[in-house]
Amino acid sequence: MRQLLVPVLMIASLTGHPAASQTRSDAAAGQRLSACTLLSRDLVEKFNTGSNQILKTMKPSEEPIGTHGSLCDDGNIGFQINPFVRADDVRKSPGKDWQRLTGIGDTAFFRNKADTYAELIVWTGPHHFTIQLGVPAGGTVESIKPNTIGLAHAIIAKLR
Repeated sequence: MRQLLVPVLMIASLTGHPAASQTRSDAAAGQRLSACTLLSRDLVEKFNTGSNQILKTMKPSEEPIGTHGSLCDDGNIGFQINPFVRADDVRKSPGKDWQRLTGIGDTAFFRNKADTYAELIVWTGPHHFTIQLGVPAGGTVESIKPNTIGLAHAIIAKLR
């Protein structure tokens, strides 16, 4: 999971220092959300693409991001809630390697990150979140795309 942590933190810093002011939609959220509460252990067990043995020995790790966001690492999953300082800018122009997906939240983009993990950014109501899901040995990003999307739908249900 440590190999996912660096890209996850890089994403959080894409649009400026996390302590900078949040977007209006983030401010509407009002308070910091706990990523590890949203990414509950039952969801990790259901959508994890790595060994569930690791889940027995490792505990989830959570860190604050910005004013209202947080990051949770659990198993082979990295999850961030409200990480971007200027989320609307990212939403309007995510970058050329992102593929727009429909039917997931209000807006969603997916990408293959160097064949090592799948990444999904989702906006739903006043929130946005990212999911990074590691590719298991012998797997592909496309083979874990359904897990990534399934986890996004489960998180969206918790945010409503």
